[in-house]
Amino acid sequence: MAFLELTGLVKRYGTTAAVDGVDLAVERGEFLSLLGPSGCGKSTTLMMIAGFVDPTAGRIAIGGRDVANIRPNNRNIGVVFQSFALFPHMTVAENVGFGLEMRGVAAEERARRIADTLALVRLADFAQRYPKQLSGGQQQRVALARALVVQPDLLLLDEPMSSLDAKLREEMRVEIRDIQRRVAITTILVTHDQSEALLMADRVAVMDRGRIVRIGRPYEVYEDPGSRFVCNFLGRTNLIPAAVIGRSPGRSRLRIGAVEIDALGDAPSERATLSLRPERLAFAEEGLPGKVESCLFMGGQWLYRVGTAIGELLVIRPNEGGKHVPEGGQVRVSWDADAPRVVHE
Repeated sequence: MAFLELTGLVKRYGTTAAVDGVDLAVERGEFLSLLGPSGCGKSTTLMMIAGFVDPTAGRIAIGGRDVANIRPNNRNIGVVFQSFALFPHMTVAENVGFGLEMRGVAAEERARRIADTLALVRLADFAQRYPKQLSGGQQQRVALARALVVQPDLLLLDEPMSSLDAKLREEMRVEIRDIQRRVAITTILVTHDQSEALLMADRVAVMDRGRIVRIGRPYEVYEDPGSRFVCNFLGRTNLIPAAVIGRSPGRSRLRIGAVEIDALGDAPSERATLSLRPERLAFAEEGLPGKVESCLFMGGQWLYRVGTAIGELLVIRPNEGGKHVPEGGQVRVSWDADAPRVVHE
């Protein structure tokens, strides 16, 4: 039995279904991300798990116990919100210890757990500072410490890094993931940032219009998205309409104009959509002829727009310090056999 189980979870507001029949099983100690665009139902799902929103239908079980009639403060769940929600008039130690005080934990035990948790998030020397004296990243670590100090069974993270700048976000993703592994706490992260979900989670559940449309390990979901929506949402891709001219188990033979391409995946009809990830494409001596229409420098990478017989292709190549192909340059685009994928609507 999974540690957290959602069965047929539904939340309606009038005639609108914010969450529409979500089934999900999360193992103890697993880090799962609910990923999707704004309005897809991911935060509503998280708030129902926390107990802040009542489901219209369905079941939520934590550790085999149905929590439908259990108040949020009795579910033993830690929550970190986007805003951090720190008390400005309290020190770091007082903020972290607030939940323990509300639970009636004795002062000596409270002090020990506050000190241990601040050490875990590398804020031991900041215990007597106030939130306004901290950076955004430090405030986030205080919010995380406050959630962890009560020793919750489940940690919920609701877009916790969206207010941080890009560099700090990168640092905090790694730090939070490291802390989660050290304490081995079951964690659910809600985010609309695919890089964040792919980097941090053991599994990613992609949501669209209130439903989970794809779930799996980050690499699996990225490489085999299954649908146009998931493919587009998880990074850049080239999507090309094609005719199906042949099939074999797990593969389809596609024609685009005069070009024929073998792709992974079963095409359900005589028409299909081909997906080619830009980073899976290369410039080589042999391949599909093309002309570089534009090139953009991205620091660690070059982004090329190449006109070819199958349409315009985005190609991402690493910046290796050598010469790059200029606009107007003639190239040949190649790819490995497992790069082309059939995706469904």
